[in-house]
Amino acid sequence: MKDDLFNDMLHPDVEEALRRLPQEILDQRNFRIVRALQLSACHRILPKEQWTKYEEDVPYLKPYLDEIDKENEEKARWEAS
Repeated sequence: MKDDLFNDMLHPDVEEALRRLPQEILDQRNFRIVRALQLSACHRILPKEQWTKYEEDVPYLKPYLDEIDKENEEKARWEAS
């Protein structure tokens, strides 16, 4: 999934979004990342029947990132006044 590519080490907002994710979704994300690393280390390709279909690739981090952006904007307005 595209949102699996977001790096929490580089972006504090992504780190916060991952902290807010339900545990089940976070576990699924971690599984996909570990599986990708394992396949890469073994120089193998994921079988085509296990590929994520376009319609299944939902931006699962977007609602959390939007919420964090709104909180940051509100915090900036409070600090400016």
